[in-house]
Amino acid sequence: MSDGRDTQASSHTEGEAPRVWRKKQRDIANILWISFLTASVATMVFFASVDPEVLSGNNTLGWEISRQSGYALGFFGFWALTGVTGLLCVLLVRTERRARDFPSIRGGDRQPEGPGPERGARDGDR
Repeated sequence: MSDGRDTQASSHTEGEAPRVWRKKQRDIANILWISFLTASVATMVFFASVDPEVLSGNNTLGWEISRQSGYALGFFGFWALTGVTGLLCVLLVRTERRARDFPSIRGGDRQPEGPGPERGARDGDR
C-alpha cells in the first residue's frame, strides 16, 4: 500500500536539503529564461506586422518556408540574439573592476583640481 507520496519523484531524501545551484548555473538559467521570455514578446510584436510567407518570397536563396516554419525560425533567431545579449551583459558585469582595484579617494587624499602651484602650472601661467 502506498501512502500517497511519490518517493522517486524527488532527487533528495526527506532529511536532506535540495542542492543549491552554483553561480554559473544560476547565470545560465537566468539568461536562458529571460531571453526566452524576451524572444517570445519580440516574436509576437514582429510577426504581428510581418507575414513570414512574404519574407520567404523575398529571400535570394529561393527557399520556400511555410508560415509555421517562419514563426519557428523567427522565434529561435530572436532567442539566440537575446541569449547572446544576456550572456555579454553577464560577462561584462562579472568582469567589472572592484572598488578595491581603484585608488582610494578620500577627503584628505584628494588632489587639488585645476592648475595650481603644486601641479601643472608653469611659470608663465601665474
